[in-house]
Amino acid sequence: MTILTMNYLSKLMSRHVTVKVVLPFDTFHPERCPAAPYKTLYFLPGYTANAEQMISTVNICPYVMAKGFAVVIPDGENSFYVDSAERNALYGSYAAEELVRVTRRLLPLSDRKEDTFIGGISMGGFGALMLGARHPDTFSKIIAMSPAAHPYDMMEQGHLPPEVVAAVFGSRENYLENYDPLHLLRGIKQCGQRLPEIFLCCGTEDPLTFKVDCALRDGLRTEGIPVEYQEGPGAHNSFYWNQALPAAVDFLMQD
Repeated sequence: MTILTMNYLSKLMSRHVTVKVVLPFDTFHPERCPAAPYKTLYFLPGYTANAEQMISTVNICPYVMAKGFAVVIPDGENSFYVDSAERNALYGSYAAEELVRVTRRLLPLSDRKEDTFIGGISMGGFGALMLGARHPDTFSKIIAMSPAAHPYDMMEQGHLPPEVVAAVFGSRENYLENYDPLHLLRGIKQCGQRLPEIFLCCGTEDPLTFKVDCALRDGLRTEGIPVEYQEGPGAHNSFYWNQALPAAVDFLMQD
């Protein structure tokens, strides 16, 4: 396994950005390395987390060698992966468009939609759902682990500060029209496009996201949008996410 730190001048972020990349490459055991180009998971951190913390707390690295895929982890900077003209940073377009182009150009990553996935945890899980639904021609699968699936409902439940939600999304109406994952996925289905495959999981003792994740699960099923849903004992922490990770990775690797 190889962990790289990339730093490049991002046009969409208007500054240098740092990205962590995990590759299934091992100089000691080259016979164990899969042939490139690699399937790739773009893995989005949660609120207050960054790429370095994701690697140190979520045990994704062992699966990179075992399953033979790459992981690309940007920093989310509490953005919910929403483009922000005020901050002069187009977080969503950067994560789902520019970052994919740049990493494919610089690294031995597959450019096939079937080999390209997006996932995330908490805020990153929301970002994965939202960006995966906005870019169904780029990402074939989504894994959303304890996603902040409906920030406005979480705000009303006292889990997100109103000023943060308003600064990111504007009005509730703007959120529902432009960023709500269920609305976006419904639009894909109504247009007759192929839906990304979705893996959704949450801990049953999660005080932050269990209610909104169950609501999303029910909404997807009501709309006839396929979703693989799993829940299990656990709260909103790395202990639960590491327990759920094997099933999430298996979902990605299924043909």
